[in-house]
Amino acid sequence: MQMAIVKMSNFNLFAFDSNRDDLLHELQRFEYVHFVDLDEDEELKEEGLKNVTVPESIVETDEKIARVRHAIDILQKYHPEETGLKAMIDGMPNYTFEELERKASEVDYLPVFEKLEGFASEVDRIEEEENRLNASKQELENWTGLGYPIKDLRTFEQSELFIGVLPIKLGDKLNEELVGLEYSHVETIGEDDEHIYLFALTSKDEADELYEILRGSSFSITELTGDGTPEEEIDAIDVKLAQLAEEKEEVEDSIISLSGHLPQFEVVYEYLVNRRLRLSASENFLATERVNLIKGYIPTDMEKEFTNAIENSGLDAYYLEVEKADRDDPEVPVLLENSKFTQVFESLTSMYALPRYNEVDPTPLLAPFYLIFFGMMVADMAYGLIMLVATSIVLKKANLKDDTRKFIRFFFYLSFSVIAWGALYGSFLGDMLPIRGLVDPAEQYQSILVLSIFFGLIHLFFGLGINAYMHIRDKRYLDAIADAGVWYMSLTGAIGLILAMFVPVPAILATIAKWVMIAGLVGIVLTGGKDVDGVGAKIGVGIYELYGISGYVGDFVSYSRLMALALSGGFIAAAVNMIAGMLFEIGAIGIIFGVIIIIFGQSLNIFLSLLGAYVHTSRLIYVEFFGKFYEGGGKKFNLFRSKPEFINLK
Repeated sequence: MQMAIVKMSNFNLFAFDSNRDDLLHELQRFEYVHFVDLDEDEELKEEGLKNVTVPESIVETDEKIARVRHAIDILQKYHPEETGLKAMIDGMPNYTFEELERKASEVDYLPVFEKLEGFASEVDRIEEEENRLNASKQELENWTGLGYPIKDLRTFEQSELFIGVLPIKLGDKLNEELVGLEYSHVETIGEDDEHIYLFALTSKDEADELYEILRGSSFSITELTGDGTPEEEIDAIDVKLAQLAEEKEEVEDSIISLSGHLPQFEVVYEYLVNRRLRLSASENFLATERVNLIKGYIPTDMEKEFTNAIENSGLDAYYLEVEKADRDDPEVPVLLENSKFTQVFESLTSMYALPRYNEVDPTPLLAPFYLIFFGMMVADMAYGLIMLVATSIVLKKANLKDDTRKFIRFFFYLSFSVIAWGALYGSFLGDMLPIRGLVDPAEQYQSILVLSIFFGLIHLFFGLGINAYMHIRDKRYLDAIADAGVWYMSLTGAIGLILAMFVPVPAILATIAKWVMIAGLVGIVLTGGKDVDGVGAKIGVGIYELYGISGYVGDFVSYSRLMALALSGGFIAAAVNMIAGMLFEIGAIGIIFGVIIIIFGQSLNIFLSLLGAYVHTSRLIYVEFFGKFYEGGGKKFNLFRSKPEFINLK
């Protein structure tokens, strides 16, 4: 029983090198083929097989991809994607692989690309000139107090002129040092927070002395460009900037006029990326002079479709071997197949680690627990109804990518649990509506804590049961006893003894619980070291394993978060209602602010409640549940398609 892990078959395919392109094209249409990289298979290379020469057309394809991507970036800059509700409803266009190829073949994108490239280069030139002029303008703005034409500053013959900047903190020091100069005129043209802008005119005799004084104050010479005064030069720059802005607007209008070609470029891009993937697949193959060796995996139940794809490629001749993959082979890639309900929880499994091929898929096992725990943590009817209505509308109206649709459907299913637990607790936006539930969290929190621990007990015992099943399935009966059986005994006995302290039970039951616990503890010591040699070592490891029972105590305590998050969310909601209620008593203004408080406070609380429930429920799954049976580490089955960026590929 593979439980949602698709059964795989491996294949060896020998085909003529001349048929490779057509073969790969048909296999990409088939999609469900995972190639094995034979580059590191030294045994095959020793038999004379060599790496397949990668087609030169892959370089040409890369160049085309770069061009088309550049065109898309240009058009997106001037034609930004729509956002909001309408964009989500419209979504991205849907294509089959055959439709994508046909659409791409109909597009002659090169003339449009050349126009776009020319327009983009012109925009770059204009922006570069604008940046240069703005830099000059910014420099001149510091010298507007200088009322002399800049060209005249370069005509002094009997004097030396210094124009530049020094730190404002050194201004007083400079003034003190200038006192001894007789034939020098130093004038402050302007200041800002950090600098003083100086104009210094001196005789040839004092030029060196003045320069040394200025240099000692960290003076930096500024080279002003232009002919007129700084103000006149700034006015001239503004005229040039205005002209450039008009030119740029005309060019950008030309680009915008081509924005209708954006969907075509996106289609071509998706086609080229898939073509590039198809060409690069050759890197996985080995070959003789004329024949390619291709190895990989396909889903077992798709063997007929796979064979048909090979035959449809028009191979002159080929040899194909297909056999079921070895269940214990760590190289077998993993592909999950679950029901519509369970699919939405696959992201949780993938986020942790895909199962190995010989493991069970934990997705259908974690799904009901996640549903219950999430609802128990949020537990508000109004919050659940908001989730239900919002997700229902999006799923019905919006054209979503597959991953996005699964994510929305994930919260659609969770909303039912949130509503159910909200009804159980009598919570509707906290205590806004007086609904009588079966349990009052504020008064009966101890009962909820007991229920949380009880759910934890079921969760952990179920995880141990899966561990036992996997060992029994593989006929490792001693491992089933060591990893699950003796732990069942010790934990069940311990729980029975604890209950006997608080609940009246017949003495015989307490005695049975005690001896079951003792037998379990002894079993842990005797079987914990089953994988080591030597009696002493076995007993030592067994005693160490016995310490693991303390971890179960921590695991049980972890489930108290089921109660804690439900109470915290309910109390925050009630606090928001209380604040709003006090504002309502003030009058009309209070009512307005009270409504704002309710909308903002409840919205924030639902966000925090959903986020907290998502994180903490995941933790209970990953740490407490998976820790009992799941290792993961499987290799992902790589479909022979690129993941689309601009379209939905069906």
